[in-house]
Amino acid sequence: MSYVYPPSKRLLVKRDGHSITRTIPKPTVIIDTREQTPFTFEGFGNWIGETRSHKLAAGDYTIEGMEKLIALERKTLTDLITTLMQERLRFFRSCAKLATYRWRAILVEATYEDMKSTYENEWSCAHPNAVCGSLDAVEAKFGIPVIYTSKHRDLAEEKAASWLSKHFTYWHLEKEGMGRLLQDRDI
Repeated sequence: MSYVYPPSKRLLVKRDGHSITRTIPKPTVIIDTREQTPFTFEGFGNWIGETRSHKLAAGDYTIEGMEKLIALERKTLTDLITTLMQERLRFFRSCAKLATYRWRAILVEATYEDMKSTYENEWSCAHPNAVCGSLDAVEAKFGIPVIYTSKHRDLAEEKAASWLSKHFTYWHLEKEGMGRLLQDRDI
């Protein structure tokens, strides 16, 4: 299967029919220092300005200037299942912290189909229905959306870059008094 490359241009933002894209800075993504295999966002210069590393109170990624507003928790399939099976209480405490952010999500590096498939040897004690049900419970209890992406790291990283940059763009426009819309006729 082949995938479409991410856009090479910036998100188009217009006011009065003219692009104001160049007036909007690119966000600086802050990566938690405890992240073991962090996304670099190097291939997404159209969306992300730069990255820095700092210890975060919740999540693995945030945006400079929005540290108390946005947090993205990233989980590989292996990490997610291990966390839900062996570190469940710690994970739920982390979700309680994550829930305090205005914009928050758990990005899973797997599709829902991957989640519902039989797991390999090391996860044999984890049932796919239990794992999926636990994520549904997190979403229902804490109001944290779960974003299923792909086992292909580059696609998961693209989704994270897009999600973070879109939230930043809307926040920046709102902060500058330009409303939460990309183009004049958006609702």
